[in-house]
Amino acid sequence: MSNRSFTNRLIWRILGIVSVIFLASFIVIGIVSHYVIINESKNAAPLMLALSLLLVGIVGLFVLYFASRRAIRRMTRPITELSVSALNMAKGNFKANLPEITSKDEMLRLRDSFVYLQNSISDYIGQLKTTRSDNERMESELNVARTIQMGMLNTNFPPQLHALLTPAKEVGGDLYDFILKGDMLHFAVGDVSGKGVPASLVMSITRAMLHFVATLDLPLNESVSRINNSIADTNSNDMFVTLFIGRVNLKTLKMDYCNAGHNPPILIGPDGKPRFLPVKSNLAAGLLEQFPYEAESIDLEPGTRIVAYTDGVTEAENDKLKLYGEDRLMADIEKLEADIDEKTVVEHIYRSVKSFTGGHPQSDDITIMSLKV
Repeated sequence: MSNRSFTNRLIWRILGIVSVIFLASFIVIGIVSHYVIINESKNAAPLMLALSLLLVGIVGLFVLYFASRRAIRRMTRPITELSVSALNMAKGNFKANLPEITSKDEMLRLRDSFVYLQNSISDYIGQLKTTRSDNERMESELNVARTIQMGMLNTNFPPQLHALLTPAKEVGGDLYDFILKGDMLHFAVGDVSGKGVPASLVMSITRAMLHFVATLDLPLNESVSRINNSIADTNSNDMFVTLFIGRVNLKTLKMDYCNAGHNPPILIGPDGKPRFLPVKSNLAAGLLEQFPYEAESIDLEPGTRIVAYTDGVTEAENDKLKLYGEDRLMADIEKLEADIDEKTVVEHIYRSVKSFTGGHPQSDDITIMSLKV
């Protein structure tokens, strides 16, 4: 409803009240006049007086109407102008002119409220533009960081190995790596605590350390100890890395390995039956300097497959918040044919995880590595 109709309704309401008062007065005057005429019919003065009062009342009513109309419109003009300003603000013009109010009453407070609203909206839009610009710049930088991080991953896979890494965010904390030196194949899968940029930085440091210790041909427990000490020495945010490192002699099929708090890999023998690789309970890297890590070794049969992964696989959730779990992983691996290549193995497990989660958002980085000797 417009302010003009509000003004008219206000005028007619006032006139209605006044009209009732006039009408009641005229009724009283009419009764008195009728009484006088009946009892003193020769005297016409009371009748003339009543008619004169009636005429004066009607004229006064019209004068009151126009005077009230003018006064009320003058008083409510700021409301009309404020309504126009509010309409302009609703259309996006947050600097619309507001009427000047000289009276120190509710109208002035209403105008001050509009001024405050204009300033608040303008400030908010300014902050929103700044935040949007900052977010776009950050998103661009994160996309660059993702490209750099994914570019750091070794994708020059040998025939007997394949791996996949899918971050939950632009950048992640999972890692995999492998180095083939003659007949020795070094490989590793790890998971940094946390997500995002901090985890990706620790991931990059860990991967660099993996390459460094691989060139030294140290016992694996010594290699993990050096990685652990390096992370713990500069770890101001209490971050850590779960890590599995293996080293396979492709001729003798002897595998040395050291597990630092990571999910144990799955071994699939020539019979196709999957089982978890026995691992010792070592702390994750970065938690405690000089921790005494223990390495282990196992003689593999020809045709043995090793599947390493991060907890983004087993802890993947669907819409009902159920976990993919180790049992489902084992069942899916058992369905694999023995003669398929490692890329097919990795893609099969990944598709199984994504099929289980459906459209539920990925909550953790997913890394899968498959190796066959």
